[in-house]
Amino acid sequence: MDLEKSIATSNLIIATPITMDLLEILGYNIPQRKRVALNYRTTLSLDNYRIELVYAHHIAGTAQVVVENPNIVAAYTSDFKQPQQRTPILSGVDVLVIDATYGDPRCSREDEKAIVERLVKLIQRLLVEKPVNIYAYYGKAQEIMLLLREYGIDAPFIASPRQWQVLKVLSKYGINVRDVYLDGTNDAIEIQRSGWYIAFYHHTKFYSMRNHKLAHHILLSGWLFNKPVRRLNENSWIVGFSDHADFEELITYVDEARPRLLIVDGFRGGVTAYRFASHVERSLGIRSLVKP
Repeated sequence: MDLEKSIATSNLIIATPITMDLLEILGYNIPQRKRVALNYRTTLSLDNYRIELVYAHHIAGTAQVVVENPNIVAAYTSDFKQPQQRTPILSGVDVLVIDATYGDPRCSREDEKAIVERLVKLIQRLLVEKPVNIYAYYGKAQEIMLLLREYGIDAPFIASPRQWQVLKVLSKYGINVRDVYLDGTNDAIEIQRSGWYIAFYHHTKFYSMRNHKLAHHILLSGWLFNKPVRRLNENSWIVGFSDHADFEELITYVDEARPRLLIVDGFRGGVTAYRFASHVERSLGIRSLVKP
């Protein structure tokens, strides 16, 4: 369902505090009377139902949802990746709703650590020549910033205004990235003159900017499977980094969770959702439906 429609038609909007703040700076107006900020592993009782949010490894603030009453326990995975390692698996539920963006058996990637290492080596090589622009969705960009710092990339980061706002929200919750400068400020302009920096833009800017020859351009996309890095031309690359579980991770989650009924999210999954549901029924013997 469209998020703005959900906000308009729902009695309450339940989310982690960080998600509430991110939605606000991304332009979503949630009336105060509808807001319920719920921390992980905190239970909310509504009528005869208990609602709990559980951590999901995706962008900051993402949560799985568990809803139960005396007769049934239902859960929704939300967007996630790295089940078992980073995302807790909600086992023992009656009904599990799962995101299957990459539910096609052909949608399998290399291990994320190997992909990040390839990205780091690429950036190190390109920075010797000229600045690097990275294009990613909000949340994913900030995750990559943190990973690049962990891997020893110390070039200054320049963030577009909206990416900067996301960083400010994360900082409020103790998630800090060092040496980041807001595009257009005096500090950022001085760094840009040096020619040694990494700039971050929204995913959608890539195709309009990738032919600019004053920088190298890297798009982070989950839709690259056959190899972790693909060069498009002399100045642009795609790197297969995603914040969604690939096919193997989805199967791992469902196999460990073993719900009585699996509902695959068909709103985003389309044909892929049907392929995944069919595969689960055949290979795992778990009844599976696609909704809506």
